[in-house]
Amino acid sequence: MIAFAALAAVSASAQQDAADTAAAVQQAAAPAPALNYSPQRYRLLPPYADPDFVRGPVPPPNKNYLIPLGEVVAIDAGVWAFNYLQGKEFAQISWDSVKQNFDKGWIVDTDDFWANGLLHPLHGNLNFNAARTMGLNMYESFGYAFLGSLIWEQFAEIQPPSLNDQVNTPFGGSMVGEVAFRLSRMILDSGGYAPSTWRQVFAFLINPVGGINRTMFGDKYRGELLLPMSWMGEFHFGLVLAGSSRTDAPGSRNTDVGPWASLSANITYGIPGTPDLSLSKPFDHFEVTASISMTSDITSTATSTLLVRGLLIGEPIGPGGDEGGLWGLFTSYDFVAPAVFRITGFGLGPGVSLMKRWDTFELHGTGVAELMPWAGGGSTIPLGVRDYLYGPGAALALELRAHFGDRVILRLLGRQYWVSGLYARGSSEDISYGIAQATVRIYGMHGVSGGIDWGRRRAGYSYDSDIFQRASVATLYYTILQGW
Repeated sequence: MIAFAALAAVSASAQQDAADTAAAVQQAAAPAPALNYSPQRYRLLPPYADPDFVRGPVPPPNKNYLIPLGEVVAIDAGVWAFNYLQGKEFAQISWDSVKQNFDKGWIVDTDDFWANGLLHPLHGNLNFNAARTMGLNMYESFGYAFLGSLIWEQFAEIQPPSLNDQVNTPFGGSMVGEVAFRLSRMILDSGGYAPSTWRQVFAFLINPVGGINRTMFGDKYRGELLLPMSWMGEFHFGLVLAGSSRTDAPGSRNTDVGPWASLSANITYGIPGTPDLSLSKPFDHFEVTASISMTSDITSTATSTLLVRGLLIGEPIGPGGDEGGLWGLFTSYDFVAPAVFRITGFGLGPGVSLMKRWDTFELHGTGVAELMPWAGGGSTIPLGVRDYLYGPGAALALELRAHFGDRVILRLLGRQYWVSGLYARGSSEDISYGIAQATVRIYGMHGVSGGIDWGRRRAGYSYDSDIFQRASVATLYYTILQGW
């Protein structure tokens, strides 16, 4: 969430620049269609919308395959050294532990979900961007994230290498990493080839490895400017007002939650329905929903969400403007952590995103059906034994977003997950998760938002009765809005 707070800070700092740009555009020739298809939409035009924006000279394209390899090893070593100096038991490696890792083979571990589902992808993001910021494409950079995870699992821990970590780290890390790469480049490239100091600082906060490589090599591996034709951001700062959780199992009890401090963000990059939207590269369109609530015991009672979905291969639908959209093959990485249970995994499948505008009312809808080669679900409270289940599964995502003029945004988001018991025979997970949120723009880029997050879990067992869990929270935020 530090990255999203940094992006919001960039938006706030750029408000006056955007206003000046908008005035310049109005005085110049008619704006490009991609920036003029929704006259009632609140928006701050980005600096690169200015017809006088300088887009060159473009450095020659360069790639380096060797330097990222050294950086991946250095990143793994640095993370290991930090844990070793903290006295973490898993980091007390030896030649004997390394030999045993190769002898014992791979396992499915039962480490904490925050470590497996969130920290490992964040680690993989660093390895991914070691390559991505040196001119390599997304698929080439995935290879470095995969190799970095393999090195870590075999050499940097005393426990046998973990299958679930080897999946979450490169797959989740590549998706988180591509988002970080795109957003950091948007901040930098909006300042052309001579970005201001504050742009460089905030880009570094979002993508530290990219910032280090830029410091060492300048624009040598930067290539052409990477700027979206359209994007939208909502950055929320507030608190969880109230909530509750319930587990229907012997010995369990209901709990109330809140008030907690909370941060969240919704970002759409490459908005479906934008005229002449280019979808030639992976993640030319992506969406991110993220939130975290601060508590005294963040690993067991916090409510947190990270939903990343990007288009791998796709095509636009329609002309854009008053109606349009896109369709194609999507990939996603989800980490959903209501107070009493968890679901995480990556998916791949077809989807479609459509938009339609009637005068001042605009409606966006998205539907994606995915197979999940690897997913995990479970409870955060002990139910006799640690209740974690890993296996393949499926996910269905449905989303609606409605705009009423330039004042009100209503958002509905739903996820349904099914996780099989392939690695825990006879068990299964059936988990639903939803968000309902309303945002009202008060003045300029400032608004307020209120929402409800709700989750339900049914865990099935061959050796025991089913377990049902529910969790919900209500939130209130001050919101920084960025339109398109």
